Parts: sequence; structure tokens; C-alpha cells
Amino acid sequence: IFPKSGRSKVGHWKTDSVQHFFDCLGKSMGAHITLNKLHGHHIVESAFKAFSRALRNLIDIRKGKPEEVMWGADSESFQAGVAMKREASLARKTKETSISVDVKLDGLEDVSVVSGVKAFDGLLTEIAQQSGMSLQVNCNGDLWVDDHHTTEDIFSIAVGKVLNQALGSKGGLNRMWTSSATEGDAKVEVVMDLSNRPCLTHDLDLSLHDEEKVDDISIEMIEHVFDSLVMNGQMTVHIVQLQAGKAGELYARAFGKALRRCIAVDPRRAGATASSKGTLSV
Repeated sequence: IFPKSGRSKVGHWKTDSVQHFFDCLGKSMGAHITLNKLHGHHIVESAFKAFSRALRNLIDIRKGKPEEVMWGADSESFQAGVAMKREASLARKTKETSISVDVKLDGLEDVSVVSGVKAFDGLLTEIAQQSGMSLQVNCNGDLWVDDHHTTEDIFSIAVGKVLNQALGSKGGLNRMWTSSATEGDAKVEVVMDLSNRPCLTHDLDLSLHDEEKVDDISIEMIEHVFDSLVMNGQMTVHIVQLQAGKAGELYARAFGKALRRCIAVDPRRAGATASSKGTLSV
């Protein structure tokens, strides 16, 4: 249903003008600008949004304000998040699982995850620690059946919804970020947007060694838990494996690092939502 050569126009804007625009802009700035399409649609709009974020970060660095100064534990951003008391909890009991979840987004990494599935506990702990949140998870599930109900219910029913509840309207937040993680030959990049329009895309090779399990978690559940977290957390996430290799916890590490910056409060926004519409609720 799509033209093989791509679209020639977006509205009145000729798409071949995008390359020319950024070429001219780069020359005028004395800068090298590279834009790479990973996944998704709204490519022209996304190109300008991505460029504006990159330019803002460059300006911060040039002003002597690297990431840690802007968003670290001693920053104005962190203190603003603490003052907002962004936290939520949930308790849920069914015939399959009994779950309790407590999250504080600005809690300085007080993390405890007990589900009975060791590999799953490790993934969720890595996400929480890298994101800088406090997370308490306890679950008793029907592991004598399999790991499906326990992992799905924690990520989708519980953690994703609690995270979204703690974020509130998302007003004043960074909202978008990209982060990467490396280990050995493997490198993973995560592009994240707290968009309220959930979508997960990835090109992860989860069958590198034709395994059925990673430790005690079924291989297919790795994709499923990330998808569940994204859907119920109301976020758009693209996971890209830039370099092949056994990624292990790299998926969770890059995910958590991106989440840390997305949920950070940007005091310069004065509570305004990072959206041209002015809201993410409609």
C-alpha cells in the first residue's frame, strides 16, 4: 500500500528538501549533522525533533553542563522530581499470581525484585537501577505451570501501569531520549519516547545460540515482557542491536538508561508538556 520509492511530499513540503535543508544548516553551523532512520513513521517531523534535542544537548555541553550536571542527583532537575513525589503502588491477586509493586521515580535506586524467576528479577532490577528509581516487587506465581503468568503479570499488569501512574501527565519531563549499552562485542541502542502512544519495535536476535531459555526464563518471554512494559507504560520504544553478540542484560541496561533521562524533569519547561499539541492525553 506504500509507494516503493517513498513519499515525495509531506503536506506541501517536498521530502527531498529535507536533506538539502540539513546540508545547508550544517555548513552554516560549521557542524557535521547525521540523521539515520531506525524505525517508524512521521519521519520528517521526527527528524526535526531529534535534531532539536541533539542541538539542545550540544548547547548544554558547550555551556559546561554535561549530562550529569544537568540531570544527576545534585541537579535542579532531580530536586524538582523529588518535590513532585512521583510514586505509585499496586496490589493484585488472581488464581495465577499474587503481586505487590511500589515505585518511586526519584528514589535513589532502592530496588528489590522477588518473583521466583532469577533471570527476570535480574532484568527488572537492571532497568530500575539504571533508571534511578526505587522499585519493590513481590510476586508468588504458578511457576509449576511455567514462567509466563509471573513474568507477564508483573511487567504488563503491574510495573508498566504503576510506572505510567507515577509519571502522571508527563508535563515538564524530557519525554524523549536515546541511550546505548555495550558488553564485549555486543552493542544495543534504545530510543524512547513517553508518548502515550505505545509501540515496541526491535531487531534483537534472541536465538543466537538456538536456546529455549536464558537461565530460567523462556526465550520468547524476553520479547513479551518488554512489549508488555512498553504497552502498559504508554511509551514508544525502538531497540536496535548495533553490534552482534550475546547481549544478556544489555537490553535492560540501555532501556533503563533511556528511561532515566526521559522521566527527568526539565526545569526550563516550567511544567509544560514536551509536545507541539501541548498535551499527550488526546
